[in-house]
Amino acid sequence: MRTHSAPPSHERSVEATPSHETRARRSPARVGQLKALQAGLDQSPRVRGLAHVGTSLNPRAPTSAQPIQRMEWRKKGDGLVAEDTGYTGPEPDPLSIPPGLVENDIWNDVTNHVYKGDTGLLRFHHQAEQPGDSLVPEELRTQFELLNKDPPIATTNAMKSYKLKLDGVFLSLGQWLEGQRDLGPVGPETQEAVDRLQRRIKSLRDHLVRHEGYPKLPAKEPERAQLAQGGAAARLYAHVTPATLTDDGTMEVPIIDSSKRVTAVEEGTVDSGEVVAPPPLETIDTHALTPADDGLAWWASAAMGLRQAAKTALRGKLLSLGVGTGRVPIGVKVKNDSAPQGEFIVLGHGAPIAHDKSPEQLGLRTPSDAAPEHRVSYPAFLSRLSAVQKDKGVSDPEVAQAMLRMVKSPGVDPGGVPDEVLPLLREMLVTWMVAEPARHRSVIFNSVLSLQEIANGTQTFAQMLPDKGRYPMAGKGTAKEGRLAEEHEEALLAGKNVTANSKVETRQKEQLKRTSTDGDLSSPLEQILHEQGIGGSRLRYLP
Repeated sequence: MRTHSAPPSHERSVEATPSHETRARRSPARVGQLKALQAGLDQSPRVRGLAHVGTSLNPRAPTSAQPIQRMEWRKKGDGLVAEDTGYTGPEPDPLSIPPGLVENDIWNDVTNHVYKGDTGLLRFHHQAEQPGDSLVPEELRTQFELLNKDPPIATTNAMKSYKLKLDGVFLSLGQWLEGQRDLGPVGPETQEAVDRLQRRIKSLRDHLVRHEGYPKLPAKEPERAQLAQGGAAARLYAHVTPATLTDDGTMEVPIIDSSKRVTAVEEGTVDSGEVVAPPPLETIDTHALTPADDGLAWWASAAMGLRQAAKTALRGKLLSLGVGTGRVPIGVKVKNDSAPQGEFIVLGHGAPIAHDKSPEQLGLRTPSDAAPEHRVSYPAFLSRLSAVQKDKGVSDPEVAQAMLRMVKSPGVDPGGVPDEVLPLLREMLVTWMVAEPARHRSVIFNSVLSLQEIANGTQTFAQMLPDKGRYPMAGKGTAKEGRLAEEHEEALLAGKNVTANSKVETRQKEQLKRTSTDGDLSSPLEQILHEQGIGGSRLRYLP
């Protein structure tokens, strides 16, 4: 895009009465030639780059149109959308858009290369017809055009073979030009036509894949779903600052051993009815978990802060996370061989807390004889929610809508539901949006999708909450499978082969398929990022 200033008024008055010579230069044939030449110059990468630099150096210079940022564009419906989701400028000039784009194609408006949306492999290189193109033998132009249309480059060997064919046409062009020189002088138009075609061949060789290291498209749907989840997580967490631990303190909690069936915290009994002495006490650290940012990024910050706290725990910690006007306690266990990343558990508001030294627990927990309102588990959630709904007449969609408002504004009580239900909703959200993502970071999106499905009436809490090994939970749950799923996502983003068939991964795949409206597994995730104002490069199309 060129930037220019309007000529002074005296120059405009001269231009208003063109001379005979000027009118001759503006004959229809000559104007057509000049327009074609100008179009070719405008589309050259060098002119585009210089125009962009000029605009950035002098942004206040008057222009005939707003400069268009050089970038990649995706074909969507009848138009194009910028790959940079933060771009708010104009769309490109329709005359510069390559013809023949199909849905989800990616067009790079600097190189004029068009890539397949799913694989990222080259479809073709676009260049408008230039004056002098016909000076190159039709046979050589045809050979190039055949190579420039959906090249078969899906494998390493196919790509090598394709490059050899390009090299052959490049060499033939040079040989033909030398032969022409043997016959006599070669005009500048012919030289430029050959140079132009050779530049296109070199550009094809250098840009067969959209980006260096672009992950290959997995052959199977489960791995494509995990690649979508991993891409969304990478964009969300790229700028997330982990929550910090503040308000340092200590407290004493009783020590119990659930393997010996001692359940009372203060002064209980064993099965025989014999009264036992009060349990010994242990000192633990206490902290407030203080996230950064707001909305979804706030919850992601809390999850990463909890992950860091668990990795560095030298003794038991009790964290508290403020959600709205309440605080949810989270017990952090000491690292051990079975949990080298550390482990943690969400506790209930005001629940009794003990340090359980049973080998199966080994950390802070709520004793099993605690009152039902203090229990935090999926069965307890369903039971407590059912009781509150029956008592207060609150529907599943109303509860889910309130929770979605809490996701967007975690520092504010949502309204629209009775105050009595808020502690339960906070504990559910901290489980779904903090504890589980601390083990498997991309599951934070599935938590939001679950709430959206319940809010619009297509699912219920009863359908969502049964675990059945589908959630990255602690204890006898699937924390290990959740952490492995995150490793799979990172491997797929690095172009490696994995098999994603755990229950955790299967649930994620099924939900993406269920909530996608356009056959793109990334679409539901992109929508969440858009609604939360989290910009970046648009998620890859993954069918």
